[in-house]
Amino acid sequence: MIDSRAAVVLPRALAVVVAALVLAGAMVAVPLAPAPSAAAGGGVTVEIVDMSPTVVGPDQTQDVTVRVTNDSETALTGLEANLGVGWREVSARSTVATWADDDSTRTAARQLSLPMDDLPAGESAEVTFELRVSTLQLGADAEWGPRQLSVDVRDDAGLIDVLHSFMLYDPDGGTGRAGRTAPAPVDLTLVAPLTGPPLDPAAPEAYISTITERTSPGGAYDALLAAAGVADAPLSLAVDPAVVATAATSSTEELSAWASRLQRPGAADVVTLPPYDVDLAALAHADVQPSDLRTVTAPAGRLPSGWSTPDAWSTRVAWPEGTADLDTLGAARSAGMQHVLVADGLEPTVGVTASATDTVPTAAGDVPVVVADRALGGALAASTASTAGSAPAATQRLLADTAVLAMAAADSGRPVSVVAAMPRGWSPDVEAYTAVTSALVGRSWVDVVPLTEVLAEAPVRASRTALEKRVVDAAELGPRAVRTLVDELDGLVSFASVAADPATLMASVDRDLVAPLSIAYRGDQDARDAAVQLAGIRAEQVQSGIRVIGRADVLLISDTGNLPVRVRNDLPVDATVTVTLQPDDPRLIVETSPTVVIPAGESRDAQVRVRAIASGDANLEVNVLAPSGAAVTAPAEFAVQVRAGWETVGTSVMAAGVGLLFLAGIWRTVRRGRSDRRTTADVAETVVPQDAPTHQPPTHSPEDTQA
Repeated sequence: MIDSRAAVVLPRALAVVVAALVLAGAMVAVPLAPAPSAAAGGGVTVEIVDMSPTVVGPDQTQDVTVRVTNDSETALTGLEANLGVGWREVSARSTVATWADDDSTRTAARQLSLPMDDLPAGESAEVTFELRVSTLQLGADAEWGPRQLSVDVRDDAGLIDVLHSFMLYDPDGGTGRAGRTAPAPVDLTLVAPLTGPPLDPAAPEAYISTITERTSPGGAYDALLAAAGVADAPLSLAVDPAVVATAATSSTEELSAWASRLQRPGAADVVTLPPYDVDLAALAHADVQPSDLRTVTAPAGRLPSGWSTPDAWSTRVAWPEGTADLDTLGAARSAGMQHVLVADGLEPTVGVTASATDTVPTAAGDVPVVVADRALGGALAASTASTAGSAPAATQRLLADTAVLAMAAADSGRPVSVVAAMPRGWSPDVEAYTAVTSALVGRSWVDVVPLTEVLAEAPVRASRTALEKRVVDAAELGPRAVRTLVDELDGLVSFASVAADPATLMASVDRDLVAPLSIAYRGDQDARDAAVQLAGIRAEQVQSGIRVIGRADVLLISDTGNLPVRVRNDLPVDATVTVTLQPDDPRLIVETSPTVVIPAGESRDAQVRVRAIASGDANLEVNVLAPSGAAVTAPAEFAVQVRAGWETVGTSVMAAGVGLLFLAGIWRTVRRGRSDRRTTADVAETVVPQDAPTHQPPTHSPEDTQA
């Protein structure tokens, strides 16, 4: 008889055994690699040296050459290299990214194992796998697309390192299997920023020196221009015009020659950034007004004279650094940017295949954006930089990514454009760039197109990760300093209108005010603070060149008159100014605001006509204005003693005095004519007239004759 307790225990034990067997089976079906050995911690690495062909068919052989480098301090013994390839296609970009960026020890299904010789410390060795695709049982009816590939290396102690990559499988020249649409070509754009170093107002020659270095053979700018000329996959350039203008106007032959090559028609697909690559995010987060945004980002007036932006470079693009936000996009639109390239943000939601162009609504209006693909851009930049690692691994990653995009485009029935944007400061290894991009353009599902062609496409709305209203980077210039620079620039531009040629008066001071706003200064904040201070000092020096010469109080005794205001011009150029007076008493009315031209280094009087309507004392505020309407001096004051009518009263008094004097003169004359010896008419009537004497000739006595 079986005990009842045993009857209960046996089924339970059986269940435990079955569960253990199931778990063991699962572990056999999905093998887990052991943790890396201690040797791996010493710097042992595995990298792909060559992978050919980059795309294989059912009857081909996939060759994979890897290099194992032992940077540890001990020799590696008992080495074995294993190649793993999965049979199922990768159909999602998230899976591509997860596998490519996975640092775990996961491996694909093992296909080949090769022993390796012992590897001494500091040495490298290569091993080549030759995998016949037929062993994977991938026939003509297998799905088109990438497969997971892994290479792991083990020694006596266990796993050392694992490398993840992809094998691209094409059963029939890219047609896909029967019953499924062939992959649709993806428009791929490759673009890099060509931006300058930070410009120090105290040492502008260092800016030129750095540009000279970068344009020299082997320099970053020279390499960018060379990559832009790669026939099958030309690199589009987002150019800071200040760099090109500096080079083009340089007396150094090598610099000007580089600029000429870049500006040659057809040399490169170019869009322009704001001069000196100003930080639009910092401007947006300082709440700079639209008019000031346009002033700061205007290409005219900030660049060396004698150079202008080529007509073919008319497309203006903003390229914010870091995570984009709505405020920055709105500021770009207010500044007159035609497009915003978003390198970080606006990623399509999971499962959505979206083209690069879109429109984002902001408080400033709808903003056309170009959304860069971070995965593609990051992989391409890492594999083609001058310090690049394994280009073959990056090539397979890019092929896998674009293949998944091409199949998604075919399934959706809509064309897809994708932009791979390189980071600022990226300097390409032209040979590596050519190799990687050639592998891409050689495929039927990739077409490399210039950025300007993508920008001309109609935006396509898509489900994307929403942007936050404001994301402030700690490296940005603070709002207070930004507003100070912007206000000083606005004041300087307004002041400079006193000159016939404002650019001559401003010289490089306006440039110095813009330079600290450059994104390049994010990496050297102490130098940026010094640049802000120096630029402000220089702007104040220019704007202190015109002043009003003080004068004593004025006595105004007439109803109307001219008040002379003396203005001094210490600027190196002639200045045209308008003088205005503002009385604090309505008894004095200012009738004119004269405009005068004051020669450089001289003083002139501006005659301001005024009219008095009553007597009293008034204070006059003197303002000197530039043609722009901006005040060019601090207000000055002088007092006027108004004695309205004094001139009239004085004239009347004088006239009356003259009249009295005239009458007095007549009276005196009359008085002189009335002498007592004169006979009046009344007396004349009483006088009896006498007979007139008879005329007789004179007689002469002898004595008279003798005399």
